[in-house]
Amino acid sequence: MADDGRAAAETVIEALDEPRRSQMRHLHEVILDALPGIDVGVWDYSGRLIGYGAYDYSNSKGPAGRWFSIGIANRKAYISIYAMGTADGRYLVEAAHDRFPGTKIGRSCINITEPDQVDDDAVRFLARESWRQYKDGFHRPVVTKAT
Repeated sequence: MADDGRAAAETVIEALDEPRRSQMRHLHEVILDALPGIDVGVWDYSGRLIGYGAYDYSNSKGPAGRWFSIGIANRKAYISIYAMGTADGRYLVEAAHDRFPGTKIGRSCINITEPDQVDDDAVRFLARESWRQYKDGFHRPVVTKAT
């Protein structure tokens, strides 16, 4: 399955026009370098999204689905990096936003309008920390609303 997911990710990246193709490929390679051997998949979430480190999650009614610990997506005006990890009662992207100057954040994503200016070490940090929290399965995080 990991090979199929990697091939699907390559298909998503190859379908992009430049400069987005190179920008997404770079982020993809940074994440793969940070997480050697990680499983890769493609999800449909408001468009195609490349996810790394899949895990099963549940809700109060039982098993609910499968998601990823870190992901990247090409959007019309930006590239999003999704990280499901938490820190200090907030999503990791909220806690680490200062490492991504000039970006906007959502609840679990950073929206990057200038991908070439992103610090690769900051991306590696998000990938490693988010995966560290999810590699042994999903444990419901306690997340507070950003103020």
